[in-house]
Amino acid sequence: MALRSSIAALSLVLVPFILSAESQRTDGEVWNEGVSYYEKGDYTNALRVLRPLMLSKSHGARASEVVAALSHAKGDREEAAAAAQIALRAAPSDGKANRNFTRAIDGLLEERETKRINAILKAAEGKDHGEMLRSAAYEARNLIREALSFRTNSAKRAVMLSDSLSKRAMTLSDVWYPVRETVAQSVTNEEQAATIIDQINQATAKTKKAAKDFSDLSADAYGAISDVEHDFTRFLKLAILPPAAIDEALLAQSNAFLDVEAVNGRDWQHDSLDYTRSFRAKFPAWARAWEQRAQSDTNLPPFTAEAQAKISSLATEAEKLQLECCEKSLPPQQEKVCDILNEIRELLPKDKNSGGGGKSNSSSKPQSGNDKKQENKDDSGKENENQPEEKQGDMEEAPPEEEKEGSGEEEKSEPTADEKEIDALLRKAQERNDEHEAEKKARMRKAPLPPNERDW
Repeated sequence: MALRSSIAALSLVLVPFILSAESQRTDGEVWNEGVSYYEKGDYTNALRVLRPLMLSKSHGARASEVVAALSHAKGDREEAAAAAQIALRAAPSDGKANRNFTRAIDGLLEERETKRINAILKAAEGKDHGEMLRSAAYEARNLIREALSFRTNSAKRAVMLSDSLSKRAMTLSDVWYPVRETVAQSVTNEEQAATIIDQINQATAKTKKAAKDFSDLSADAYGAISDVEHDFTRFLKLAILPPAAIDEALLAQSNAFLDVEAVNGRDWQHDSLDYTRSFRAKFPAWARAWEQRAQSDTNLPPFTAEAQAKISSLATEAEKLQLECCEKSLPPQQEKVCDILNEIRELLPKDKNSGGGGKSNSSSKPQSGNDKKQENKDDSGKENENQPEEKQGDMEEAPPEEEKEGSGEEEKSEPTADEKEIDALLRKAQERNDEHEAEKKARMRKAPLPPNERDW
């Protein structure tokens, strides 16, 4: 027992000396050891020994050359390229080093892109590709708005914005890969699948071009991202599920009724009609799938045949009215279509497992609201006049919401002097705004009528 203790104590003393001796070996000794492993065919140990030697001034180039050859042989292109690059830097005019580097990087970019696409596909597993396209379409619209003005900033600010917009556009291009994979797996007609995949490849190239135009501060960025938005919207109408289709139809129909400025040159009324048609085409299969799920999942509410028949009837009526509105703008009919679409939305069953709105509904509400707020910002005068009041109301309501999320004691605590002062300022601002509105209305009433409106 004592002998074992003595050996253990001795080992603790000797190990640092052994490690110190190992670290004090010359580069030449390390090189000889690596070559010895290489000649024996022990390539794993040869790589282990020679990798740290690649940064050596005396043996770095030779070690890098061997590491590049061994890594390339086992298929590690990244390490092979890095090692061959170090060897080439040591002798830029050496023909052998140049050939080795060329051989090492051959196919490296394609391999990197394949790995990146595989990572994107893995991250997209289980996600609704219709919702991915929907989010991408909204982001593309945001980029269109920002593309109008990013080049008008100061040079430093414009460069920062262009870099940010370029990265966001490049992220959008990643959405196309899961969509292309789904088409390749789901479409049985090879000719049709090839046509769609070719269109997706073209859309992917357009999105990458938009990213490059943003990066280059090019004036073509606006047109490029506009084309990208058209592509996302077109494929969205093909892939969207019925609940989300109704949300989009209702949003577009509301914008048509309010005469909101069109996005990217598309008419809101035709957009709403497209989404309604998409809903009608996919609703029967979606309803059957819901019934099958409801049989095995007790959290899903039943979807009766009567409700399905009523929804189908309402959708047919909505499409008929929308066709009339496309031919001629009819505000009363447009408002009626909004009511019908809203009724359909309420009749659709809700998925309790995802918080009561279904997979599509739950994610669609905030998107529709945000998009509507952005697209309605240039609305008629009445809505613009009411916006300050709404914003002020939100500011007054925000502190109580934060307090509710906190502890109960914070709710009961009295407002501080600063909070009282802020409330008083907000009330005065509201009063001044109300007085301004009243004066404005009074001036409108006193203003003389234009000649064409007078009763002669």
